[in-house]
Amino acid sequence: MNNAIKCTFVGHATTVCRVGGTTILTDPHFGKRVAWATRREPCAFDPASLDGLAAVLISHMHYDHMHIDSYKYIASSMPVIVPERTEPIVGRLIPNPIIELSHWATHELVDGTRITAVPLHHRGGRLSQLRYTGTNGYIVETGNATLLFCGDSAYGEHFREIGNLYAIDLALLPIGCYAPRWFMKTRHMTPAEAVSAFEDLKARTMLPIHWGSFRLSFEQLDAPREWLERIIEERPDLGSRILITQPGETRTIEVNATKGPVVKAESVHRKTQHDAAHDIPASSMTH
Repeated sequence: MNNAIKCTFVGHATTVCRVGGTTILTDPHFGKRVAWATRREPCAFDPASLDGLAAVLISHMHYDHMHIDSYKYIASSMPVIVPERTEPIVGRLIPNPIIELSHWATHELVDGTRITAVPLHHRGGRLSQLRYTGTNGYIVETGNATLLFCGDSAYGEHFREIGNLYAIDLALLPIGCYAPRWFMKTRHMTPAEAVSAFEDLKARTMLPIHWGSFRLSFEQLDAPREWLERIIEERPDLGSRILITQPGETRTIEVNATKGPVVKAESVHRKTQHDAAHDIPASSMTH
């Protein structure tokens, strides 16, 4: 399994991914609500079962991605990797060691796994939307397996840039929270734009996230999945590469450098140390 990626879609932008031998948790949110929006169904994953984590990745500070109460399930010694200039607020909210990464900076875990922050087009923030606005995607590289986590982003040239630099086996890409377009176009992708991003990335497989759990925009909860299903019907070549996954379901991608990934599916029932790593500086409303 050292050349495999095993990913459980918990819901929204929360996943538990074992990349090679390294387990990563993304944007943990195990709670029942985000502001006015309640989770459609009880969380399909038991956070008490979290075991063997190596790091937590936080894409940005919005409440649906940085959920403080969820950290009671995470050991206080667990490193949490966050965007540049967000440590001052995260360090006040949780006791974990905080690692800030600017775009294109890399942090290496003790087992040799490399985590690199990549630029996205999204504005983070907490209350005022004027502070702590950094947003990161993350490339996770271990052995022969490479994962991209994108918590939130509008569509843009940054995906092509990332795809030119990394051979991505699995891309976790958001497909929901896109309506109304006049407001969301600079913040979130439609399913069609997510497919374009997937192709720009030249990734082998895509697992769609950020849909179906919390209704934070005008489209219905199932609309992103239904739109993506229509695209796949029109593009049969995408059927084995875009893995529409229900909350609680696990996908295993067995990475083979010569033959590409083989996908399997299964269901599962269910104060601050600041270690900044600013290696390569580069540039980069709600939800």
